[in-house]
Amino acid sequence: MRTALRTSIVTAALAGAMLVPAAGSAFAAPAPQAVTSTKAAASQAERVVINKHLVADMVNSATEAPSVKIFIVNEDGTTRPKTLASLDRGHTKQSVQGTVFTLTKAETAEPVLTVFENGATTSFPLPKGKAATPAPSENDRYAGQAVSIGNGMVAVLRNKAEGPEAWIRYVGPHWQPGDSYMLKVLTVLNRQQTTDSAFGASFKLTKAETTAPVLVVTTDGVAKSYPLPQGKAGRTCAADSKIQDIGAGTTAELYMSSNGPKVVLRSSGSDTFWRILDRGFPALNKSDGIIARIVNPSGSKPVFEWQTQGGGTPLGRTSFPSLPTGCELNYKVTEEQTGSAKPAPKPSSATTGVTTQTQAQTPVQAQTAVVPKGAVAAGAELPVETVADTDDSTTLAAGAGLFAIVAALGASVLRRRRNHG
Repeated sequence: MRTALRTSIVTAALAGAMLVPAAGSAFAAPAPQAVTSTKAAASQAERVVINKHLVADMVNSATEAPSVKIFIVNEDGTTRPKTLASLDRGHTKQSVQGTVFTLTKAETAEPVLTVFENGATTSFPLPKGKAATPAPSENDRYAGQAVSIGNGMVAVLRNKAEGPEAWIRYVGPHWQPGDSYMLKVLTVLNRQQTTDSAFGASFKLTKAETTAPVLVVTTDGVAKSYPLPQGKAGRTCAADSKIQDIGAGTTAELYMSSNGPKVVLRSSGSDTFWRILDRGFPALNKSDGIIARIVNPSGSKPVFEWQTQGGGTPLGRTSFPSLPTGCELNYKVTEEQTGSAKPAPKPSSATTGVTTQTQAQTPVQAQTAVVPKGAVAAGAELPVETVADTDDSTTLAAGAGLFAIVAALGASVLRRRRNHG
């Protein structure tokens, strides 16, 4: 009772304070304070327009290493905040929906962004900066024995801790031994992918599981061999490619490795690919005009589907090559729902009621979190839950009674003033 009495006295004091005209200012919310950020300003990037749908922010200076961020431009000209692709010296190449972004000459003071799309390459020089330290050497991750393989291409042969690798790069028809070869990457062969093709030539990494692999390049029916440096033996987990004619002058090359399925789409008579499908980009866009997609790209048995003609032509389907015995996928296998799968059941009324109740309580919880400390801070009202938790009926009754007394006294004073008037 003693506690309740003290609380009642406080309530009475509050009720009296409400009669003072100046009391309103006590309930005013404090003026917002200006916040000064101590975070250093981001480096100024040079923006270049790749095409009407893509822009690139490029950074390179004496104090910062080269970096490029690619963004999508909306139809209204605004730029989407999410980065489409990001390149730097540690990650110089990225393929997105068939468009290949490459940061060439990344170790030099004057790197160049190249964009390969629809068989054409466009270059965008970065601002001049500082060359990497130390300078490129034979111990670099992408350095190796460069040999000319024709059609303006070189094969950079490596066999180090990563295992045997043959990096196929385009350097142009005038390349000579000793010239720089850190240019456009067309493909890379290793123990996870042993076959590919580009610019009218097919490539195969043979004896990949041995200590002495050999790259075989076939052009116009003529095969040439290029031995790789000696290395360690290891298991090869890549299947031979499978060629599928899908109509409309298009062929599909199907690959399967521990990294998952991959489809390279090529147009007849073209030395370069048109589109690449994989786990990250498993289907063509509707704007491409045909259907080509990988069904269950992260599943145990992915399937390639296509349709290049209308008029009720059924979908074509074919399986991917099988991995060698003993090889496993290096990602978690997840099977996708097919179109015939049953839809998820609708939530029951009981569940719906719980959800509605939770949503209704959310504003109250948010309000509780921002109530300032103190009994009269900022004029905040306690939420229903807080009032219920006090469980002090004496205080409530006393407060209500005091408010009634104050009201009665006010009415009495008003009558006396009228009588005297």
